[in-house]
Amino acid sequence: MGFFSTASQAAMSEVVPTSKTMQTVFDETVNETERTRIARVGEFFDKPLSILDGDEVDLLAWFDANFPSLKQIGAGPLPGAGRNFWKSKGSYGKWREVVRRRIRTTLGLVAAKMALRERIDGWTPFLALLEDLSKDHGPVHPGTFGSIRTFSDRARAAGIDPIDLTPDIVPPFLDQMPAHERDASATALRALARHRVFPQIAAHLPPDFDTDYLVPTAHTPVPASVRKMIAEMVEAARYDQRTYDDVSESCTENFNQETAKTYCAALVSLARAAQDTGVVDLASLNCLDSLFETPVRIAAIRHWIDQSETDAGFSLRSAADYVRIVAQIGKANGLKTKKWLKNLKKNPHLQEGHASGEKMSPKNRTFCEDLIHNPTDVRTFLRQHVLYQERAKDVLATDKALTKSQLRAARRLSTCAAFSALAIRGAGLRKGSALAAECSGTGQNFFRKAMGENKFFELRIPIKDMKGEYVELPPIHIRDDKYCGYEVLDWYLKTARPLFDFANKDYCKKKKCARASHLFVSERSARPLSGSMLYKWLTRSSAEIGLPMFPHNFRHGFATLLLARNWSNRGRAAAYLGCSVGVLDTYYGWIDKRQKLEEVQDLLAEALAGK
Repeated sequence: MGFFSTASQAAMSEVVPTSKTMQTVFDETVNETERTRIARVGEFFDKPLSILDGDEVDLLAWFDANFPSLKQIGAGPLPGAGRNFWKSKGSYGKWREVVRRRIRTTLGLVAAKMALRERIDGWTPFLALLEDLSKDHGPVHPGTFGSIRTFSDRARAAGIDPIDLTPDIVPPFLDQMPAHERDASATALRALARHRVFPQIAAHLPPDFDTDYLVPTAHTPVPASVRKMIAEMVEAARYDQRTYDDVSESCTENFNQETAKTYCAALVSLARAAQDTGVVDLASLNCLDSLFETPVRIAAIRHWIDQSETDAGFSLRSAADYVRIVAQIGKANGLKTKKWLKNLKKNPHLQEGHASGEKMSPKNRTFCEDLIHNPTDVRTFLRQHVLYQERAKDVLATDKALTKSQLRAARRLSTCAAFSALAIRGAGLRKGSALAAECSGTGQNFFRKAMGENKFFELRIPIKDMKGEYVELPPIHIRDDKYCGYEVLDWYLKTARPLFDFANKDYCKKKKCARASHLFVSERSARPLSGSMLYKWLTRSSAEIGLPMFPHNFRHGFATLLLARNWSNRGRAAAYLGCSVGVLDTYYGWIDKRQKLEEVQDLLAEALAGK
């Protein structure tokens, strides 16, 4: 047992009582409103508070398991959703925060955290520095500072100072944490690695501080030389040499840069599988040709199939995708890959994985089925760009300076309004295509236009930026005569987008930096908004208007509404989504089957009535 685990146990054993129940929490709470909220735990289970003791586990862990955070719930149902125990996600979140804090107080965890933060140790000056750098739009984001401070609480309890964050100490320290704490700690450590470019921050960390130890130990390390060869092989496959033009010295792209990252990951997994199964020694590898040969092919595919049965994060669908990618990249580099494709077509496990990739996920199908059976949800779905805009305007309707939380809310809601306007009044875009839109600069593909008295926005999506590259979409028009799509985007460009620092001409002039050219801008730089942030913002905003959904639900929702009206709308749906009719048949065939079953039921009912 390391020194940090001993220190952690010593620090916490004195402050965490062993036998506490929810009745204890209730009795130690003075505020009547808080007592009422604690009593709801008993109402939820229909049991006395005195017997709710965590079922032989930590009381806080028991509470978190039964009442997860809103972030964990996402767009899913709340606990007790079947009996409408909570009025809204907002009321549930506030209730959970109060009760959880009271549990932590009763267990002594609040006092323990205060004691830790009052210590004078290596974290004291470091946290003071980070806090100072997080103020007034400093280089450290306030959210990043918060995650690092939370990590420092765990490190302090284990007796670890910033200078102790070395590869021999941190991995075993992380291994002792619950999964959610380990993930949050890894995020904080990666943030420290990014900010180490500032000398004043680097001075508090070990020399040559990096986070390579955050790669799971179960993963076989792939040498940098092999990764370099993989990147070169993928880059060679990225361009169609048959279209080479000697004047511009360029070729047509077969796939974009983001797809190239996915292909590199698949080949890294191939190299790792070859090493794990003992058929290749990566350290002595100076050419990748051997990775495509029969012994490696058989061993790697068997390894991936076995991995799908033991690793929750790896599936047969991933295995099938890897085989397809290996065959594609190998063929583009002049290697023989017919047997890889034969395995993909003949192996029953890979067939199962390939088939699962061509079906709608249960989560998305549930969303679509609920949507077509609820007219109120359909109206909300088709009007959400206006609903987000109204909420953003409410936040901005003040003559006082916006607080940080108000500014963040206005940015979030206005971005969701503009993205929804593009998707609802333009075309069912994937989030990557929308986030790549540029409204200025040399790469501009989003334009404001007019034709006579009519105004419209035009978005052009190149085929290389479309997943699958099925059909090149024609220019997408968002007109001023169709349900506020133009109005929302016009308001976003004039009023909301300048709320982002790097899209604000006055801020950029003052800071002497270039203005962002992308339509959707990051809060922290001139780069485009990340897909993960849009996902978080839309998940939260859509829940606030009563229709929890994800960005990709726009595409599924549109297709479902069109096809549920009439299955003959497949051509229109395919054009709207920029995919083939065959893809629609594969993903949405259940709608046609449901309609046919209903038609048969109607015919039988007519026969029974003697009509």
